[in-house]
Amino acid sequence: MRHLIESLSWASGFFVVAAMSAVLALFTGRLQSAALRWVSCAFAPIAIAYCLYWSPVWLGADSSEYSSWAGAFIVSWSVVGILASAAIMIGVRQDQQVKHAKDA
Repeated sequence: MRHLIESLSWASGFFVVAAMSAVLALFTGRLQSAALRWVSCAFAPIAIAYCLYWSPVWLGADSSEYSSWAGAFIVSWSVVGILASAAIMIGVRQDQQVKHAKDA
């Protein structure tokens, strides 16, 4: 598992974080509370990027090389995840509004 995570490049990390954030947004986009939806839209991708970046260290890799690049990877992966999450969440909300308009 550690070898798989360590083999992720900067670009492949974008796709992993964006995909995981988008899938999570499919579920959190249905929440009734707008504040909770947008908090999850912002913080879930940050948590995913943080966990993905530091997981090799948690699995036993040397942390010295990871700490110097943490900001660049975590911030860039988080931004992509937030954009993907927001796009999916907006789409889910629009879909729900259309369904409610048809029912009315």
